[in-house]
Amino acid sequence: MLINLKCDTCKEPSKYVTGFYDGKKGEHGVLYDCKNELCEVNQLMRAAEAEDIQKRLEIQDMDSQRGISAGYVAAKRRDAGLTMYQMSRIGGCSPAEYSSYEHERKPFDPEVYRKCINYLKEIRNTERKEKLF
Repeated sequence: MLINLKCDTCKEPSKYVTGFYDGKKGEHGVLYDCKNELCEVNQLMRAAEAEDIQKRLEIQDMDSQRGISAGYVAAKRRDAGLTMYQMSRIGGCSPAEYSSYEHERKPFDPEVYRKCINYLKEIRNTERKEKLF
């Protein structure tokens, strides 16, 4: 929250609240953002966002080279009405780890991906059979 301390006293007219935080020992406060492109804090935030986007693109590229699509799994999971928690159990990993795969913060583990895709295909086939009868 040290970066945000500069924002507390800033008189920038484009400053707006983006969130709140609660810390240890009753510490709490507000998170700000602004439209001022000359602001050091704003520049740091935008640089960090650009870095995150670049890393995500690299992870997407690595996954696609292995024939893995996190977006496809996410869409099929939502269509099937499953939560990330349920998919993490199906894939045999923690919910936090599964979330990292689906949000492309980590390259998808091929074994977890295989288990999830197979389960989603199984569900789809079961639903089709039920509709026929």
